[in-house]
Parts: sequence; structure tokens; C-alpha cells
Amino acid sequence: MRRSLLVTGLTILAITASACGGKSGDAKKNTAAVAPRDAAVRPTATPVKVVVLVDRKKRAETMTTAPTVRDVLTQVGIQLGRYDLVTPAADAAPAATIKVLRLLSAPKTTKVVIPPPTIEKKDRKLPAFSRKVTRAGRSGYKMVTTAYVRRHGKKVKAVLDQEVKRKPVSRIIALGPQPGGVGSAARLNWAALAKCESGGNPRAVNPAGYYGLYQFNRQSWATVGGSGLPSAASPAEQTYRAQLLYNRVNGRWQGQWPNCGHYLFS
Repeated sequence: MRRSLLVTGLTILAITASACGGKSGDAKKNTAAVAPRDAAVRPTATPVKVVVLVDRKKRAETMTTAPTVRDVLTQVGIQLGRYDLVTPAADAAPAATIKVLRLLSAPKTTKVVIPPPTIEKKDRKLPAFSRKVTRAGRSGYKMVTTAYVRRHGKKVKAVLDQEVKRKPVSRIIALGPQPGGVGSAARLNWAALAKCESGGNPRAVNPAGYYGLYQFNRQSWATVGGSGLPSAASPAEQTYRAQLLYNRVNGRWQGQWPNCGHYLFS
């Protein structure tokens, strides 16, 4: 009877230990598994100084921890209009300076042609006063963004941004020499002749078909190497070719300037 009771007691103890989680070491592990961890400590944001410019004028200055530009503007009481531009972008992190540009219209981007510049180079191998295009050049273009803004109480168009997409290539023109005179003919009084013939006006045009300082006709101008209209040439070229013409006719000026030629000797 005593043996039976002893066995029964041991059985009860074994069942009780099993129900409580077995070994004491396992119990410690379970306790550690459910132990609460220390909550992570979040660092406190440090306020930074931000200046707000509206239309290039200082409107506000604040110390802030706001995460976005929009939040900073709200904090200082500045509202963005429908077309306003803000730098940095409204949803970006604020910079030390926030710039707001008030616009009265939506920005518009257009393509603008950039004409090629012209470079002139002297070339002694060319005929006097001649011009020769040695490189045609090429236009470039840029993209220009504009919008209407208010300036001094008036609505004006302003350039917001421009970016060159293709640089122009220069046009190169070779220029022949420009001699000051032609031999002994250069010593004659060409200014007096010009004053008589055209009033000293290099652009003078006579409806009868005579042009420039010395009233060349097209045919006589061409015989001394001129091209285009005499009145379109420079005064120096007109004088140079008038001297060539004088030499070409061996000084017989009467056929060229019958009314004014005698002024050459004044």
C-alpha cells in the first residue's frame, strides 16, 4: 500500500513539472524571450536658419525644423500662387535660402535661333576691296522660358531661364587689301570732284543711272572690278575705283566727268 502511494506521488510531481514548462533553464529562456526591449530614443531635430526671398526681396527669416520648403512657407505665412516658382522645389528639403518668384502666367518655353557671328580676315591674295566667304557658318539655337511678372506695378514679360542647345558657328569672310590710292592719280583732288558730282554723298543715286561719290554707271564700275552698285561700296573703294578709271582712260577725264572733272586739279 505504501509503495503504491509513493509511485502515485512521483507521477503527480512529474506531470506538474511537465505542465510548468519542463526544466528550469527553459523557463528562464521563455522569460527572456518575452522581456520588453528598451524603446529607441529618437534624436531631436536641430533648428536651422532659413531666409525666404519673394521676388528677390527678403520677406522672412526663421529658425525651423520643418522637413519641406512648403512647410517652411506655411510657417512664415507665405502662400504660393498658381504659377509661382519656388527654389528649392516645394516638396524638397529646405535650403538656407528659399526663393519665390511670383508669376502672372504659366511659363512658356520657345526655341530661339542664334544667328552666326561674322568674322572678317584680311587676305592679300584677293583683289582689292573684294570679299569672299570662306565659311558659311551655321545658326545655333536656345530654349528660352518666359512668363509675365509684375515689375514696378506693370505686367511685363521676363526671361526665367535660357539654355543653349546648339552653339552657332561663325561665318568667315576674307577681305582683299584696301589700298589708299593708285599711283599718281591718288595725288589729285578727289574730294573736290566728289563734292561736285554728288555733294560728297557716297549713297547718292541719280535716276538716270549714276551712283555714288563719283556718279559711276554700272558699266564703268564693272570695268574697274566693281561689283554690285557703286553706291553700296565704301567711300574708300569708290575713290580707289575712280582712280583706276582715271588711269584706264589715260587721264582723259572729260568723257567720265565732263562737268566736274576739272576739280581734280583744283
